[in-house]
Amino acid sequence: MSELIELLDEAWDDESGFLGKLRSGKFDPDAGEAYVALLSRIPPIGETVEARLVQLIWFAPMFIEWQLERAAKGEDERRQLTRIATQVHEVVSNILGIP
Repeated sequence: MSELIELLDEAWDDESGFLGKLRSGKFDPDAGEAYVALLSRIPPIGETVEARLVQLIWFAPMFIEWQLERAAKGEDERRQLTRIATQVHEVVSNILGIP
């Protein structure tokens, strides 16, 4: 689990991470796809949860949507980023469950 948390943490790196780049207004479609794949590796949350894991994933779907106007250059990138945002939301919902 610690390797997974490390990779999730790296996704927020300003220079190399998918979410960090979005924060700077840069959309990298390949990094977005890799981030969705990384999220898909997280097993469903059981009775105990490592708090850092939740901190690193629960905010990501909203954050990506908030960055659409800043990061997507043109309609094609907006469509791609919207698709990734939807996938991230679905994967996080599958991990955490819907109340």
